[in-house]
Amino acid sequence: MLSGCTFLDGIIDAITGAIDSITGGGTGTGGGTGTGGGTTTSGPITSVGITYHLDATISEKVMPTYPVSTKEGSIVTVIEPKSGSYDAQSRVFTAEWNNQVGNYSNTRLELQLNETEEYVEYIYVRQTQSNVWFAWTFVNEIRAIHILDRYGSATDNPRTYEVDGVQVQDIVELITYKAWARESEGYGASNPIEWINSKADIIPSLNNKITITVYR
Repeated sequence: MLSGCTFLDGIIDAITGAIDSITGGGTGTGGGTGTGGGTTTSGPITSVGITYHLDATISEKVMPTYPVSTKEGSIVTVIEPKSGSYDAQSRVFTAEWNNQVGNYSNTRLELQLNETEEYVEYIYVRQTQSNVWFAWTFVNEIRAIHILDRYGSATDNPRTYEVDGVQVQDIVELITYKAWARESEGYGASNPIEWINSKADIIPSLNNKITITVYR
C-alpha cells in the first residue's frame, strides 16, 4: 500500500509527465523552468496563516469539583499570517510569536510544501493565549497533512491551501484544545474548564474546514 504522500506524488508526476510528452518538457513561465515535475523557483515564503473550524465533542467541568460532562460544540481558531524564516531547499517555513501583543506563549508554526508546491505536506501550529477577556487562557495545537491547493494557481499571492467537510478528520494527526479561567478556584492547564481529549473527539461534519494562506 502506498502512503498518502506517495500516492499524491504519483498522481502529480503522471500528470506532469503527460504534459511534458506533449510540450517537450519546455520552460515554464510562472514558476521557473519545468523539469518534468521538479522543483519550482518561486520566491521565498514570507508569512503563513491558518484558520480552522472543527465540530467536536467537548468535555467540560462547570466547577472544579463537578463531574465531567460532554457537549457538542466547535473549535474555531484564527492565526493571522506570521512572519518567519524559509528554507528553500527543504521547503520548510517556521515562525514563532511569543510575547507579542495578545499575551502569546509556547508558539510555533511549521509548514512544509511538496516539491511542486501543489499541496502542503504538513502543517503544525500551537499557541497559548492568556488574559483573554481579562481571565481566560486558551491552548490550541494542530498538525495536519496533505492539504491541496484549493484553486490551482501557482501565481496567487497568497496561495490558498484548503480542505473541508468530512475529509478534515482524516488529515488531522494531532489536535489539542483547552480553556480555563479563575485559577484561584483551582482551574489551570491540568484542570481546564473545557477541553477535547484527542482527534477522536472531532465530529465528521460538512462544517469542518482548514484553510492555510501562504504569502511570498
